Amino acid sequence: MRLLYVFIGLLLAITTSAQTKVDSLLSLSEKARNVQKTTIYLELVNATVKDSSLSNRYNKKAFELAVANKQLPEQAMSVYYSARILYTARDFTEAIKKYQKALEMYRQLNDTSGMTKCYRYIGISNFNMSRSKEAIASYLEGIKLAKRDLDYTAELLGNIGLVHNEMDNVNEAISYFRKALSINQSIHDTASLAIDYDYLGATYSRMKMPDSSLINYHKALYLFKKVRQDDRYAVSLSNMAWILPNYPDSLNSAINYFNLAWKKFQELGWLHFEPNIQFGIANILGKQGKLDESISAYKKSIQLANKFKRELFLKKQLYQGLSEVYQKKGDYKHALEYRILSSQYNDSITEKQKFDQIANLEKQYETEKKQNEIIRLQAKQDLTDVQLQKNRQLKILGFVTAALLLIFVFYVLIRYYDKIKLNQLLEQKNKTIERSENELRVLNASKNKFFSIIAHDLKNPFHTVMGYSWLLSNDYDHFTEDERRKFASDIHHSTNNIFRLLQNLLEWSRSQTGRLTFSPRNIEFKKIIENSVSVLRSLAEQKNIEIKLEYDNDLILFADPLMIETVLRNLINNAIKFTPENGLIEVSAIQITDQISICVKDSGIGISEEDARNLFRIDSTVKRKGTNNEDGSGLGLILCKEFVGKHNGTIWVNSSPEKGSSFFFTIPAKISV
Repeated sequence: MRLLYVFIGLLLAITTSAQTKVDSLLSLSEKARNVQKTTIYLELVNATVKDSSLSNRYNKKAFELAVANKQLPEQAMSVYYSARILYTARDFTEAIKKYQKALEMYRQLNDTSGMTKCYRYIGISNFNMSRSKEAIASYLEGIKLAKRDLDYTAELLGNIGLVHNEMDNVNEAISYFRKALSINQSIHDTASLAIDYDYLGATYSRMKMPDSSLINYHKALYLFKKVRQDDRYAVSLSNMAWILPNYPDSLNSAINYFNLAWKKFQELGWLHFEPNIQFGIANILGKQGKLDESISAYKKSIQLANKFKRELFLKKQLYQGLSEVYQKKGDYKHALEYRILSSQYNDSITEKQKFDQIANLEKQYETEKKQNEIIRLQAKQDLTDVQLQKNRQLKILGFVTAALLLIFVFYVLIRYYDKIKLNQLLEQKNKTIERSENELRVLNASKNKFFSIIAHDLKNPFHTVMGYSWLLSNDYDHFTEDERRKFASDIHHSTNNIFRLLQNLLEWSRSQTGRLTFSPRNIEFKKIIENSVSVLRSLAEQKNIEIKLEYDNDLILFADPLMIETVLRNLINNAIKFTPENGLIEVSAIQITDQISICVKDSGIGISEEDARNLFRIDSTVKRKGTNNEDGSGLGLILCKEFVGKHNGTIWVNSSPEKGSSFFFTIPAKISV
């Protein structure tokens, strides 16, 4: 049975032998006749399929030769290889289109085997794009064609089982795996039988049926060893080791199986499996009560996972297991630390899946967009052809009589003026579209900024609140009064951060939706600055930061008080955040002609020139931690720029690293009534 999926280690090709084959084929092509060269170039495509650029070059040559020599089967094979190159490059959408084109060519040639191969890979491509129904439909079409080819039929049945397994339809998956198993038994295909048993073992494990899982894994191990398939044998040893901890008296046996699997992985050169082995051993040591040894194994597994850049899901499981062992040990501080890390990795996995789906949708959108553009251009060409034909007819009629000539000229003039009007209208439409695209980009950036804040900045303080409250609710009596007081202080600090962020979010949301009323009037600067500083003074006192005010008591602004308070509050809050303890913040204001220039200056850590250029942009990703590791979303400065802009003012920053920052903005001065 030809295998649909292989493990990572099987993807490592022997470069030397592949290059030797390519050199040999190129040498052979120089002496071959023109008809024979087509087959040689197709062999070169197959030999270089992992190098898409080189493989495409050979395939183009093969197709040209096949067309020139009228070799229809070779033409179909060339199109099939085009699809295979795209599939290897993981461009599944384009690969499916090529496979469908090859399918039609094989259908015209009545080549059942070629058609079956196309259906098979259309199914695999759909499966890789999480399009389960389309994958199953393609596999079923392949089965209809492969009635006499039991080997192919068994493989396609197994593929359908894998799709159902991915969809959590475990009963259907088992049914298809058993159908494949029955066929492979009838044709005595030992290697494929072993794979079927392995799939059944994995499915029963997923169903929490360890007895059935062990039975099938034992059969798979025996057969893999019999056919000397060491790679599959090593993986099955590892699978067995993960099942045995379901039996308390088999924990030592499980460790032995992990060690045997690791020995095989080392022989195969698959060193990237070591984090999984250490993870399994750490899990068993924890069950045996050997907590310190378990912690050591977990930490080693984490180091190896980072070294080999393993997937996020494995790291999430490792941090979760480490948290549980620390909790058993009574070390709640480390238990909380690793629980938060596990939660963050879980969020990262969800975020990655979301962005993968978005990327896939965007790719499909671009493909459809290109197709629509081709259709539009074709329609335009058809319209042009019709117009040219019409003009020729008018010219012929013009030569018949002078009267018809005058009519024709008159008609052309009318059409010409219509064309001018249409061009003007088209130009206006293009400008409208361009404005809409710019607005869409801004809205898209605003949406991304909003979701970024919701997904990260608003969520991070909740991790602390949830973590500490979880510890207090589960193990309240285990903590000292000082520890409980610290937990309460941290929860209070996090909720304050959440409240301030929500304030900015609500004000920004009202601004974006046009629900924020702009009501400027003459107001005393003294009143505005005192209101702004009063709510932040306690925050500054926590870091022993002095806030110094310098302005004329008679200074009058013409501004919306709520908006200016928001601007000052955000700038002073940022100054506190990025100023170390015992620092100084100076707020000053001075009138220059009909404008008032306000400055918030701090003695903090400063800002690099590159970050300063991007501070006030909605599409900026500049985020920095404060001197006490305070979080920031970047929304406050965007809000400041928008509110200052409503007053026809400007805002800017002068700063350099380690030399503090000075934020300036201008507001209209008092307007005489």
